[in-house]
Amino acid sequence: MSSMGMNKSGAQSVAPGAWVKLEGFVVRSGFPATNIINSALVMNESGMGDIAFQGYNQLTTHNIQFRVVLNGTTVLGSPVSARTPGAIPAVAVSAGDTLELQALNSDFFARQVPGDANTYLTFTQTTQDHPAGAGPNIGWYTSSTVNLERSVQPESTTVGWNVQAGIGKEAEIATSRPIGWSTQADLYVGQKYDVAANPTIGWSVSADVEVLRKAQPVRVLWEDTVVSLHTADGRMLGALLSTAMDSVSWGRERREVSTCEITALTQFDPELLEDLRPWVHWVTVWQGQEPVWSGAVQKVTLGRSITRIIAKDTGTFMWRTRVPITYTWDDLDPTRIAASVVELMNELHGITAPPIVLPALSESFTYSAVADSRMLHQMMDDLVKLGLEWTVVAGRFILGRFPTAPVATLTEQDFLVELERVRDGTATFNDVRVQGQNWAQTAVAPLAGLRLQTLVSLDDVFGVSNIQKASLLYAQETAAIRDTLVIPDSASLHPEADVVFDDLIPGKTILVQTEEVATLTVVDKVRVHAGPGGFDTQVTLLAVHKAGEIAEMVGV
Repeated sequence: MSSMGMNKSGAQSVAPGAWVKLEGFVVRSGFPATNIINSALVMNESGMGDIAFQGYNQLTTHNIQFRVVLNGTTVLGSPVSARTPGAIPAVAVSAGDTLELQALNSDFFARQVPGDANTYLTFTQTTQDHPAGAGPNIGWYTSSTVNLERSVQPESTTVGWNVQAGIGKEAEIATSRPIGWSTQADLYVGQKYDVAANPTIGWSVSADVEVLRKAQPVRVLWEDTVVSLHTADGRMLGALLSTAMDSVSWGRERREVSTCEITALTQFDPELLEDLRPWVHWVTVWQGQEPVWSGAVQKVTLGRSITRIIAKDTGTFMWRTRVPITYTWDDLDPTRIAASVVELMNELHGITAPPIVLPALSESFTYSAVADSRMLHQMMDDLVKLGLEWTVVAGRFILGRFPTAPVATLTEQDFLVELERVRDGTATFNDVRVQGQNWAQTAVAPLAGLRLQTLVSLDDVFGVSNIQKASLLYAQETAAIRDTLVIPDSASLHPEADVVFDDLIPGKTILVQTEEVATLTVVDKVRVHAGPGGFDTQVTLLAVHKAGEIAEMVGV
């Protein structure tokens, strides 16, 4: 069989919400035997090979993923983000099989995948054919697709054999006299290969080798850390490589604004640092080709040897934005309400990354807002009381609740210190009275006979049904003694912990296993300290509590 490869030719618009086959490809350089039919690689023979692929996008803020599909139905490997190379080793194919590249757009709007050699799909053959022949007429047949070296030297009446087989380790099998024989060698790496001879079997040798790969987390290196300096709309001012920095510290938080702190070496680029202006310029932290944090510069402290830069993520603009619209949302999930005002905030401040809106998982409410009546963060606080979850990742809002299925599993060995469990009742209330525009309602949730009271004001929520739903929801959420798994501030995840930055997003669920119990936790805070000495990742995990008994409404 032959190795094949193809590059995307011509831009293609990808609508949001579903996997789409990319079309329009040409032969990639270095793969002359490529066979492309209907924008897919078509295999000419059966065999095995390694798949490599990548998808490109116009802007790094566009949320596009790419995957490889066999015969139009079977997904191979795992999807990768745009500009991230993907690899699928040891794929077995048959003659006539097709391999195609698909894209998924998770934005609100259609996005362009440009025609570019950075969007490609290749299949590199790893099997080899080793034909063998003998004369005169010998009644046997040998074929091999493993790496075997053999010499065949027939005599006039009898056949004398010298057989040498190397499978990873050196091993020799030799005979010098006429014998009947059969040799079998099995090497399992996703497919079995057999070598046999007839007619008479006088002896046999077999060897089985099975290769199992342990999944490992992505390696993170300080040398791969880059900080880009730019405007909100992406116009570049410059960049700080790892050699120009002493340290970088960044974080992610649930329902809070996160901070990035950069310690730069002034003398590496004093003119670049002198040009930095708060709010005008942004910083984006990159790990390899992936942006992990982005936000607006808040403060620059210039020194002769060290310059310190402090930036806040996109959420900080809620404290610089008045409620942007007068509107009443009728029976709508709080996530959708938040998405509409965040989009208006982004437009006001020239922020190009649209929010990611997760599927609705909470109650619907009728909510009213009046433009310029208060600050946007106050409105978002109201929506949080109605069930909204939000965070910011790489400068982009994520609105809504993630699915409850865990995205990773950690054990005690994945932490460098002993885990601490804290039972926290400082934010516990089970007797809640909610006051809206034209109604007030009290809800009580059972909690060991306690009556821990609080008063909640929702000035922009009106109607009896809305106030009742809000009071029940708030009582059930706060009527619990929280169990918190805490990593001390000076501790970190083990460098070999089987978790990556894409798993460490506030709101996602992680299963933590200790000797005593396995606990579902939700990521609340992430803090990463990076420097020449390595990475220190600190995580705050909150145990997912069970709702228990349903709250009941009492009085009005």
